Amino acid sequence: MIRGMGLIDALRVAAMRSVDLAAPLSAPASDAPPPFKGYAFMLERLRAKRSSITLVATERWKFEGMVSARRAAGPSAWVIDHLVLPEGDGGPLSELLQSASSAAALRGAERLLLRLPEEWDLQKLACRSGFVVSHQVLQLTLPGRSPLYQQKAAFATRLRRPVDDMALFRMYNACTPAEVRFKTGLTLNQWKDAQEPAGRRTRQIVIEQQGAAACWVRTDTRRGWRRVHAMTDPQSALDLPALVAYVTRLAGRRRILWEVPEYQADLHLLLERMGFEVSGCYRLLVNSLAPMVRERAWSPVPTSV
Repeated sequence: MIRGMGLIDALRVAAMRSVDLAAPLSAPASDAPPPFKGYAFMLERLRAKRSSITLVATERWKFEGMVSARRAAGPSAWVIDHLVLPEGDGGPLSELLQSASSAAALRGAERLLLRLPEEWDLQKLACRSGFVVSHQVLQLTLPGRSPLYQQKAAFATRLRRPVDDMALFRMYNACTPAEVRFKTGLTLNQWKDAQEPAGRRTRQIVIEQQGAAACWVRTDTRRGWRRVHAMTDPQSALDLPALVAYVTRLAGRRRILWEVPEYQADLHLLLERMGFEVSGCYRLLVNSLAPMVRERAWSPVPTSV
């Protein structure tokens, strides 16, 4: 049975000893999924109670699993941030994902995002629950404190402003394949909603060339790591090695976790040439919750005489 988390369930979740199948967002992945930290999860849910969902699976008195989802940057996109199955064999995975999708849809979600490790069995069960695979994301870390290229950046940088939204959306359209945009967001609002909410330690920087945005860099700091996302205009002549050196100086003494979508192959190869190593990867899956019109229909249109 799938139900909302009650008080007794909360005590079970807090004391749970298992792995978290949802890919972590602020620490590098490893060969095995990270451990689930029950008490930290309960504190996190108390702070985001109104914008999150937590469901548990039980069979009689046996606790079989838990899934939680929260709103992303906007109301149309939600993300599954924790997925725990004590038995580790898939168990009620499909039922949990289907229930989470229904609960998110009732709260206005149009898409539910899920990050899973590269395990075909888990992805297959998720696809049976309505999810489709979007793309792979590589996680790269820098073992040393600095990259192999240290040239100082010769470009103008500034903080992101609200007026940059349209320029960055055009950049996103130019560097992202159409099939990925179809699954993760086709419109400006869908793209903005699917991003991670900005926190107190989030920093978003725009790099300009000739007065126009040529690159967007986002960093999020948590627990000693600086998580990095970057997007560049393919038509710009941006010095990418200088960009990498700039980001590493921006991180200071914190270790870097740079997440690179598989379609940014040039950036992936460049990071490896500059000393970064792939430490993990995950697949982004998307469940489209908004109904789609599949048949044509006639509709009256007012006319003027």
